[in-house]
Formats: sequence, structure tokens, C-alpha cells
Amino acid sequence: MTRARIATTAAYAVQGFGFAVVLTSIPGYKERLGMGDDVVTLVVLGVCVFAGLGSALSGVVAALRGARAVVVGGLLLAALAVAGVGLAPSWPVFFVAIGLYGLALGAVDAAMNMLGIDVERAHGRSLLASFFAANAAGGVLGALAVSGSALVGLGQPVALPLVALLVAAGAVWLALRLPDGGTTVPGVVAAGGTPGTERPTEADPVAVGVGGDGRGAAPLGTVTWVAAGTIALLGAGMLAFPVADSAVSSWSATFLRDVLAASAAAAPLGYAAYQAALIVSRLVGDGLVERLGRVRVVRVGGTLGALGFVAVAAAPGWPVAVLGLAATGLGLGVVAPLAFSAIGDRAREAVATGTGTGSAEPSAGIVATVTDRAVARLNVFTYAGAVLGGVLTGVFATAHHLRLGFVVLAVLAAVSAVLAGAFRPARVALVSVSEATPPA
Repeated sequence: MTRARIATTAAYAVQGFGFAVVLTSIPGYKERLGMGDDVVTLVVLGVCVFAGLGSALSGVVAALRGARAVVVGGLLLAALAVAGVGLAPSWPVFFVAIGLYGLALGAVDAAMNMLGIDVERAHGRSLLASFFAANAAGGVLGALAVSGSALVGLGQPVALPLVALLVAAGAVWLALRLPDGGTTVPGVVAAGGTPGTERPTEADPVAVGVGGDGRGAAPLGTVTWVAAGTIALLGAGMLAFPVADSAVSSWSATFLRDVLAASAAAAPLGYAAYQAALIVSRLVGDGLVERLGRVRVVRVGGTLGALGFVAVAAAPGWPVAVLGLAATGLGLGVVAPLAFSAIGDRAREAVATGTGTGSAEPSAGIVATVTDRAVARLNVFTYAGAVLGGVLTGVFATAHHLRLGFVVLAVLAAVSAVLAGAFRPARVALVSVSEATPPA
């Protein structure tokens, strides 16, 4: 289990590293290819759209090949795309490369969460917040790498292919160490598959059951969906985070500089405070879940995020806004990982309900298949929120009402608090079919 947890943590970090490199290299793209701000906006929007598509496709591919294959293949595709972005001599080549990166980004994000849920189940306690912390830490390293390459005079045609080699090397390392999705049982994370927990498919004639004779079983095709309403409810509950993350990264420095008269040195401090608090919240989030429960942590986090945005909107000076942004990161940082934990629990319940077993213990393999598809759909909200956050605050910035824009973000954060009940733990346990006790 320790090996699986370390490898999964590394996958989150590698993904965060590559994403930060692509994101923080935007000024270099503008200079090298002569892009205007309007073109950059379209590029970011395109990445989000393709990432949403990649996320949706990942559920299908994971069902056939496993989540590990999606993570490794997606990272290799991302490495190829990053190298293409750095070497692109013209806009058309750049747009193809950045589109491929978007597909890889969405696929890897979704598949990482599939594996993260598997490992969390194996440990029997909350772990996803720490995985998201590794993702954020990888992002910090990626930003530092871009900064360092600029300091030593490495141009993008050299620096980005080098980053691509690092990401590809990480993918190869992960291919040998990541657990395979759908092979997790309590106390066991097997890289090659554990008997009794193999991932079935809809075409598999084997029925789903918890007894040795399959009593109460149903065809897999009848239980492969978590209700769309359930996914939408959790998506709405977690939407505040990607919206806030996009808005803060895009507009916090502008707000501090143009509205609150911060100096050029002070303007970036808002985003720095937000990002640092985000990492802290994820490092302590799993422990808080163990003590307070997932629902209470989400409710407190959403409330703190809302209060932080209110402080930003009403700030008389930039120091208050920086504190407000820190509070926002501290509160909302745990919402997204806990949403994915919750969708894993809804998958358990969907299988138990679909097999007519109620609160009995569903098959680990079937649950993993249902979980992967639900995670892929829930992950689409991440990119929808990113687009919404950039567009929303951009509209308010154009109208010179950025304060009002942060009030809207406060309302979205409050929605997370209101919908915290949807994040409740599962009411079923998880065992493999092979471990289920046959009837006397």
C-alpha cells in the first residue's frame, strides 16, 4: 500500500509540474509567436474544452485498459505536446500541440483521481487531499523551472523539450509502479490485478453479486451509472473551486494593482498567499476529515472561502485582500478532492442498489468500473469551472466592477457550504467477490 500511495502521489506531482510549465510559459508564447491577449484567451479556452473532452473519454478507455494505462499514456502524450509547444514555428503547429496537451491534461486528471480513490479505499481513510497537495506542489516546481530557465537564458525551443523529457521519464517510472485501477481491496493494492477483483466490462456475462452463489446478482449493464443528478449535485458543490482558482490566477494581481493601488512587487502576493494556503489546506485536509467528517470539513471550507472573497471584495487596501485570498485558498482547497472521494462513495451505493443488495458489500471490481465512469464525468466540472471563472471575472474587469465579481465568487463558495451534505460518506462497505462469505 505504501508503494501504491507513493506512486500515486508522484503522478499528481508530475501532472501539476507539467501543467504549471505550460501555464506560466504563456508570456513566452506571446513574445515568440506574436500573440495578442485575445488569442491567448482563446488558447486557454481551447485547452479547457479539449481537457473536458479528454476527461470524458478517459472513463471509456479506463474501463477497457485500466486507469494506470490512461495516466501513463496521457503523460506521454502530454510530454509530446509540451515539446511540440516549445518547438512550434507557427500558430497552426502551436494550436495542434496545445490542443493535444488539453486532451492529455483532462484524461490524466480524471484517471489520477480514479487511482487516488482506489488507494484511498485500500487505506480505509481520507487521502485525496494529500494527493491534491502534491499536485499543487508540483505546480510550484513547474513555475520555478520556467523562472529558472529564463534566468539562465534557455529559450522555449530548448527549455520545453527538456521539460517534456522529464515528464516522459516520470511516465515511464510510473508505468512500473502505479497500481492498476479496479484491483483494490481492503489492505491490498496490486499492480497486476488481484484475483476476485478484476475489472469487468458491460459485455462480461458474469453477474454482480456478494454471495458465493451470486444470489441477488444483476447484469453489470444495469448498474454501471451513478445517477446524473448525483454527479451534477457534487459538481455544483465543487464548482466554486475551479471557478475561484481560475479567477484568482487570472485577475487577483490585476485587482490588487488597478483597484487597490498595490505596487508591482505587492500585486503578485495575493496569488502567492492563495496558493500557499491551498497547499496547507490539502496537507491538513485528510486529518481534518478523520476528526470532523467530510461533510463538516466541506461546510466549513465553503464558508471560509465565501468569507475570504467577501473580504477581498470589501478590502480597503491590498493587505486585507491578500489575507482574504489566503482564507479563500485555505477554505476551498479541500472541496475538490473531497468531491472525488464522495463520488467514489456514491459509486459503491449505486452498485449495491443496482444489485438489489441494499447496504450489503458490493464487488470491488464492479465498484471500480462504476467509479471510473463517474469520476470522468465529475472531472468535466473542473474545466467548465475554469472557463467560467476566467470569463466571469473578465466580464466584470471589462466593466470596471471587479469587486462585484469577487462577490459573485463568494456566492459560489457559499453554494459549496450549502451542498456539503452531498459529500457524505458511503453507507456500504467494500470487499472483493472472492472474499465474500458464501451462504451456508
